[in-house]
Amino acid sequence: MKQKSISQPKIKEKDLQRAILDWLRLKRIFAFKINNVGIKKPNGSYIPSQLRGISDIVGILPHTGRFLAIEVKGSGGVVSPHQEQFIANINKWGGVGIIAYKLEDIIEVLK
Repeated sequence: MKQKSISQPKIKEKDLQRAILDWLRLKRIFAFKINNVGIKKPNGSYIPSQLRGISDIVGILPHTGRFLAIEVKGSGGVVSPHQEQFIANINKWGGVGIIAYKLEDIIEVLK
């Protein structure tokens, strides 16, 4: 008999962002969501924002003052090269940069 694989439930990026922000508030970590979509033109296209790749959630860790950047990806989400570079820069300069596909990714790094 062939065993069925157990698939992970699909999660929307906005729902994961909300869960992460709720958890950060619970842990008394100052953080907020960045809206970085650019400017919508009359024809429906967008003028990109000034800073490409900025993470979805940014904040400051208590007691250390370290910058926190979290790039959130829902089920099937792909990290762009700009997003990867942003996270790499945060980590390089002493902050905490995380790519999160689930809440546990945040909990593991920040415990």
